[in-house]
Amino acid sequence: MYQIIPPLLFIHLQINYGLSAIIIICFIFILSVGFGYLFYNYYLLKQLVVVQNAVIKQQIAATTGIIHAEENERRRIAGDLHDGVGQLLSATKMNLDALLERLRVIAPENLELTTKTIFMVDEGCREVRAIAHQMMPNVLLKAGLVPALRDFVNKIESRSLKIVLEAVVLEKQLNSNTEIVLYRVVQEAVNNAVKHAGASLLDIQLTIDGDGVSVTVEDNGQGFDTSKRTKFEGLGLKNIVARVTYLKGTVDISSSPGMGTLVAILIPLT
Repeated sequence: MYQIIPPLLFIHLQINYGLSAIIIICFIFILSVGFGYLFYNYYLLKQLVVVQNAVIKQQIAATTGIIHAEENERRRIAGDLHDGVGQLLSATKMNLDALLERLRVIAPENLELTTKTIFMVDEGCREVRAIAHQMMPNVLLKAGLVPALRDFVNKIESRSLKIVLEAVVLEKQLNSNTEIVLYRVVQEAVNNAVKHAGASLLDIQLTIDGDGVSVTVEDNGQGFDTSKRTKFEGLGLKNIVARVTYLKGTVDISSSPGMGTLVAILIPLT
């Protein structure tokens, strides 16, 4: 037997069905908009990461080019100073020495002036050799990183500055490019401590093993506030970061006023 639904109840059921359908459609629409929004944000984020990676690669490429050009120019200038200006000054000194012997006989009144001139030329020779050595130490190219660092430390250590250098090399010698960049990093860190920190003690630790290269340079100087970017850049630490980044390494600089500074560097060998 069929049940007869009253007209009002029938209308009420139709309204409920209609409202349910509208609610379901609205819910599906909101879900679609939400998923679309999330997908769009994911797409934008992905594109942002792509752009950031491209910028980082460009920066690394630019830094690499600058470092290569800088080291090549250093090597060229060091060679020109040693082989050009250095030899010219040496020849000049030899001629002046010969002239001095003649002046002793024919013009002894000019001996003092000539002796002073020879002394100045000799000082110029030493200065040129020192500049050439600082720009590209021969010991670094001939003997490697550790002997070059020991030579560098011996030259700048004094009564007012004690430097401790400890090197542990468990891995084969690094390639020439890596050694040059690491030498510059240590040189920059030590020069910062000498010029700006007022340190009396420097501790340099170098470890080369299968995991990579670890370098720490610690001083007992005045330290500085690492949150002050102008001070950070003024100390040349930005150059250290750029060179370490070039070697795909990491650098951590810890310092605070009155507590000294620690520069810790890790370089992978892979």
